Amino acid sequence: MNIAAALKTPIVVGTFAAIALSSIGAAVAHADPTGDFLALARSQGIGVGRPDGYLIEDAKEVCDLLDYQEQAYTYLNQNAGLDRAHAALFLRDSVNYYCPQFAFKLPPQ
Repeated sequence: MNIAAALKTPIVVGTFAAIALSSIGAAVAHADPTGDFLALARSQGIGVGRPDGYLIEDAKEVCDLLDYQEQAYTYLNQNAGLDRAHAALFLRDSVNYYCPQFAFKLPPQ
């Protein structure tokens, strides 16, 4: 069987279709990481009543603090008014969405 004939078989066509659809699904699932981040933070009770820009700014500041070995919890408590539990959630969310290179610095869940 030559390659042209093999590409016409239902198994091969189905496999290519599945690969194409899974690639499209992955792109759609992460089409709006900022929106996903904001939705996650708000579902955890973080930033309710605060503008989106402030939450994003705080998330990026967390990344900067981790980069310079600063205390992100203290920053979040003093500047965002988060208690330790919410600061821990926000810190993990920030790292996951804005600076995954620092995931190794987070305690295991």
